Amino acid sequence: MTIEKRGVLQEEVQRISPQELAFDIDGVFADTFRLFVERAKKDYGYRFRYEDITEYDFATVIDIDERASDAIVQTLIDFPLESGIQPIDGSVKILTRLSQSGPLLFVTARPNRTPIMAWIRHHLPQVDPNRIDLEATLTHRNKPDILREKGVRYFVEDRLETCFLLQKYAISPIVFDQPWNRKSHPFPIVKTWNDIAALISW
Repeated sequence: MTIEKRGVLQEEVQRISPQELAFDIDGVFADTFRLFVERAKKDYGYRFRYEDITEYDFATVIDIDERASDAIVQTLIDFPLESGIQPIDGSVKILTRLSQSGPLLFVTARPNRTPIMAWIRHHLPQVDPNRIDLEATLTHRNKPDILREKGVRYFVEDRLETCFLLQKYAISPIVFDQPWNRKSHPFPIVKTWNDIAALISW
């Protein structure tokens, strides 16, 4: 099996056990930032593109009023299902299949577990709710401890700063390719959920 690192193709022989794999939500499962761009355009008349978000801290690279930005983000946090956030292509199929091997684990820096759990259950209707494990950590800094407690060795993440943090705790990050994480880094990259499926020991 071949996986990509930034600018490099590297052979990776060992596949990942489903029990050792977990996922971030926004930017990995939920296409949250794309809806942010759509809301900024529809509700406030902004014209920046999704590809313009080249930093996770997007306010540093796009020109948007802080009040407008905060209002959109708060809506997406409080009402992910009602606001219409869509799953990233291929995620539902792969996660549904993966749930047959054991519980799915999501670890998010969102502050409130309840709204995003409702979103997950809605978009994974064929997955037993008892097989969905969700941890809302409030801050990215809390992710490593949760993942280690759960026995996770591999984590699919879109925020590079979190990937470097996980590495310090001997957790192997897998970067889900997004415009804001295309800087040089040493981690494996997946561009689609089919790429994620190819890494799993089914």
